[in-house]
Amino acid sequence: MPPLRVVAGYVSVALIWGSTWAAIKIGVNDVPPFVFAFARAVAVASVLTIIALALRQPFPRGRRTIVVAIIVGLINIGWSWAIIFWSEQFVPSGLVSVFGAAAPVWTAVLAHFMVKGDRLSALKILGLVFGLGGTIILIGAPDAADGTAGLFATALLALMAISWAVAAILQSRFLKAVAPIPTVAVGTWASALLLAPLAFIQLPEGQHWTLASVLAFAYLVLFGTSFGMVVSLWLYRKLRPTTITLIQVLVPAEAILIGTVWLGEPVTLRMLAGAALVIAAVALNALAGGGSPPAEERLAATPAAAE
Repeated sequence: MPPLRVVAGYVSVALIWGSTWAAIKIGVNDVPPFVFAFARAVAVASVLTIIALALRQPFPRGRRTIVVAIIVGLINIGWSWAIIFWSEQFVPSGLVSVFGAAAPVWTAVLAHFMVKGDRLSALKILGLVFGLGGTIILIGAPDAADGTAGLFATALLALMAISWAVAAILQSRFLKAVAPIPTVAVGTWASALLLAPLAFIQLPEGQHWTLASVLAFAYLVLFGTSFGMVVSLWLYRKLRPTTITLIQVLVPAEAILIGTVWLGEPVTLRMLAGAALVIAAVALNALAGGGSPPAEERLAATPAAAE
């Protein structure tokens, strides 16, 4: 059983990330998606940089560590936000979150080859089959997406889940001993540069910030990323990558509930069927194992300054 602070961090991230999808939907209703994403990236990077400097936490050093921190940031933030923010114009926020839930399935496959002690099993292979089936059902769901744009959005969301698995493996292998706050800051600054040209293209569309979009923006900056991403990276020093990505099994249920009750988004039988298969796939991965490594080994390998 992991320490209480690890469990608390894990549950907190799961609950917060389950609500961010609705916050994004609120934001992109008022502000062009790439502009909203770019503003969030700059705000998050600035907040985390100030905190890291105030706490005198070391920024990533060494070419490989810096490159991996940037790549992980671009995957988890720049690339993902561009897809998610744009897709939520056409796809219900709950459905978007279900695609993200496929990440543990792909992580289990990659971890088999790249992470010691995190092997594939019959249950994990069955989970992969379920996950692929659920993803196929969800792509192009006619009642949940709008025409060609919706189909393209769901295809990008399916690819996003695979990229999250790649980021999970990279974090587990190369970023376990770094200080989380400055490391996420570096990746977020790189993501801001990636999002800047896309935001510039959408600037002529105009911005209509309302109280709702401002509150959603503040929630995403402070909790969705500044807290969520930092704690998530810290958890990679305590738990295996397949265990971390199991957070996604809780996220869709919360996101669908919030989207339906609060935002009035549609829920179709096809969407529920695909979501059920994806969640079953993640549950099979959980039953198959891949829990936390010995705490003593992780704590011994972790510099105190990095916490």
